[in-house]
Amino acid sequence: MQLRFAVAVSSIALAVPLASVSAQTTTPSAQTTTTSAQSTTPATARWSFSLGIDPTAFDLNPPGPGINARMVANLTRSWQSGKSRWARHISLMVGGDAPHDASQGIPSLWGLPSQCACSMHISRRYAGLTAGASYDLFRVSRFTPYLTGGTGLYYSGFRRSIDGVLTQSELAVYGRNFSWNDFSLGANVGLGLKVRLGSHELFIEQMLHDFSVRRDYRAGAIAPLNIGIRF
Repeated sequence: MQLRFAVAVSSIALAVPLASVSAQTTTPSAQTTTTSAQSTTPATARWSFSLGIDPTAFDLNPPGPGINARMVANLTRSWQSGKSRWARHISLMVGGDAPHDASQGIPSLWGLPSQCACSMHISRRYAGLTAGASYDLFRVSRFTPYLTGGTGLYYSGFRRSIDGVLTQSELAVYGRNFSWNDFSLGANVGLGLKVRLGSHELFIEQMLHDFSVRRDYRAGAIAPLNIGIRF
């Protein structure tokens, strides 16, 4: 029931930004022919691809083996007409945390290191299908800073497995495997800078994705710094 609600509300949320941004104000009859032509210029559709890493979840020397890293990839379709500062977009994001191993055992019931000959493996995955709009703040030569934001449906998945010998009490509390999957309605906001190079654009943007507007404690949030190209 909760998933159906999230999907229904998210569908409406995806449609609203597209409709509101694409709406154009009617030009007064007193405007010149040139201005009228610009206002009716069809929106140009473009693709963009970017890769990002979350600076708040990055550590090359964690206590356990491996590294802590949260990475995402984004594929976006955007529309921007004429010389308008507004653009609308639909974006697909996928990513996850680098698998984390705790070879020193698992926490005991009293917060002390476990003495079991076991290891714990943890992984987390993310995905988001969102729609929204961006606004160009100003233009300086080839450089254009912009604001962006949107809303949509997010997915967050968690996996934990334990290998080794566990006592009966540890098995009762932790189990051998544990996982959950969560779908929620979320929102995002960001600040970016794009640079025009011929017919393409390079961009860098700092995003914040809040996976649940209902403040679900499991959904959480990620803040990837994305670098990509628009073509």
